[in-house]
Amino acid sequence: MKRLFWIFSFLLSVAITLANLTSCAGTQADPYSDEALTPDDSAVFADDTTSGEEDVLRLLGIVDEEAEPEPEAPETSGEDLSVLQQEIDRLENEVSSKDREVATLQAQLQEKDALLQKKEKDLSAVKSAPSVSVASSFRGRYEQALSLYNSRRYNEAIAAFDQLLSSGENNSLVDNCQYWKGEAYYGLSNYEQSILEFQKVFAYPNSNKLDDAQLKLGLCYLKLNNAERARLEFEKLVREYADSEYVGRARSYLDRLQ
Repeated sequence: MKRLFWIFSFLLSVAITLANLTSCAGTQADPYSDEALTPDDSAVFADDTTSGEEDVLRLLGIVDEEAEPEPEAPETSGEDLSVLQQEIDRLENEVSSKDREVATLQAQLQEKDALLQKKEKDLSAVKSAPSVSVASSFRGRYEQALSLYNSRRYNEAIAAFDQLLSSGENNSLVDNCQYWKGEAYYGLSNYEQSILEFQKVFAYPNSNKLDDAQLKLGLCYLKLNNAERARLEFEKLVREYADSEYVGRARSYLDRLQ
């Protein structure tokens, strides 16, 4: 390597010398004398020498062509930075607002989902519950009919009480079936039929619904605007069922009818 370096240095020296001799050819001054050169000529000689060295180095592949300077990045003014910061702030505010909207929608969705799951659970429980079989006993059927009345399903209740009454069974609840059948017609505002049903209750002299039926007779006549017949029914209740819990109500109605 050292040997190659010295050979290269020698060739470079020779090349520079040849370049200097060539540039000074044709002049009368001694090419090796500095006194023969004027100040201007010295500058030119220096430039030529430098140029010659660069040419030789370029020919030898040592000096690359001068790279083009990279364009400088445009400077950003303070005003541009302010506008950019405002835009960034605006976008951040929009993102925050959207995040809040998404959070609200998610909360509403969770609430609806929980409600839907509850309803599905309730429905599943209803479906899985064992169906209530129709009670075979008179009391069981009576309680079902009474449940229909309490649910204000008056027509269904009337049909259920009719089945019990037509069964011919000698049961202590038969008179109650007759009474509640009258109440069902009363609930349907069919007061004429209700009167007929309540009067049938007295066919059971040991019934615990006699005073109830007597009170309802007076109320049915009041609904039909028959004040005189209503007064007679209330007086009968006070006279024949003096121990009834409904005597006070009957007296109250009588006071209004005076």
